[in-house]
Amino acid sequence: MGPFTQASIDKERVTMSAVLVEVTRGPMVENRHRGAIIVVDGEGRRVASVGEPAMTFMRSSSKPLMVLPLVEQGGAEHFQLSDEHLAIFASSHAGEDEHRRVVAEALEKVGLTEAALSCGTHTPFDRKTADALRAAGQKPTVLHCNCSGKHTGVLAYAKFKGFELANYTDPSHPAEVDIVTAVADMAGLKTEDVVIGIDGCSIPVYGMPLENIALAFARLGLANHGSEARRTACQRMSQAMVKHPFLISGTGRLDTDLMKVTEGAVVAKIGADGVYALAVPEKGIGLAAKIDDGNMKMLGPIVLEALSQLGVLTQEQRAALATHDKFVIKNNVKQVVGEVRAAFTLEG
Repeated sequence: MGPFTQASIDKERVTMSAVLVEVTRGPMVENRHRGAIIVVDGEGRRVASVGEPAMTFMRSSSKPLMVLPLVEQGGAEHFQLSDEHLAIFASSHAGEDEHRRVVAEALEKVGLTEAALSCGTHTPFDRKTADALRAAGQKPTVLHCNCSGKHTGVLAYAKFKGFELANYTDPSHPAEVDIVTAVADMAGLKTEDVVIGIDGCSIPVYGMPLENIALAFARLGLANHGSEARRTACQRMSQAMVKHPFLISGTGRLDTDLMKVTEGAVVAKIGADGVYALAVPEKGIGLAAKIDDGNMKMLGPIVLEALSQLGVLTQEQRAALATHDKFVIKNNVKQVVGEVRAAFTLEG
């Protein structure tokens, strides 16, 4: 597969045309959200899909893969980083107290302060945390940023390797070059075939076909690809995520609840603008989904329906995840006027 041209990217984008979610109002379907889902095994063979594999940026679903160079080269041991710290490096956290504590602790272990972070600030995803800040007349700090863990992980790798820390978010920085090389390898691509963009937090993001994202997660969960050090790093990252699901996301959020309810059977990571990637190691599969219009609210019904069709979720587990599943639409007086529901069938 050669480098992607704009024409090939555009062609990939227009092929993802399956209806994944329907939104009803009364007896009629009012809105339809389209996209694609693909499930592959550890060799990249298609297991199931709906829609055609598409070209998309991984966004934050790449975060677990980005930590691999640090772990496989001994950086975690060098800085005495725990699984909690590795989990926060892979997170899109909600800015809650525990999230900020673990990021701050990781920074201290690496010998840095929050001043080193170039992720910027935003209102915490967790509503209680955001409300408490406003009530106290305080503004969010970089530690509240959902990507502060990712930035700390990149800085940890850069410092471990002896790279300059300045401009660590630049795609040409040696730390970023090493990271995209690892991500590409996990995805079964050459580094030059990965399309580079810039995320909301200023770190590079990686564009590739959806099936390659699914392959990367299958390999992450199976820990069966590459050198022995790479395999060990994959195993440790997967275990860090399922052992500390709260750190990956936060209170009431899909990643955290899915990994808790499945008791580690699913290794999951959301990405912005309607991207989701996960591994089911016991079944030897990776799944990647993308919603065309980027509507994040639609991911819950899509992911849970796909996992149910794949025989991963039991009825009891799906019931425990009901807040992320099919949900009703209410009007201003709390009257139920419609619902949001998954509307696809995976094909083998």
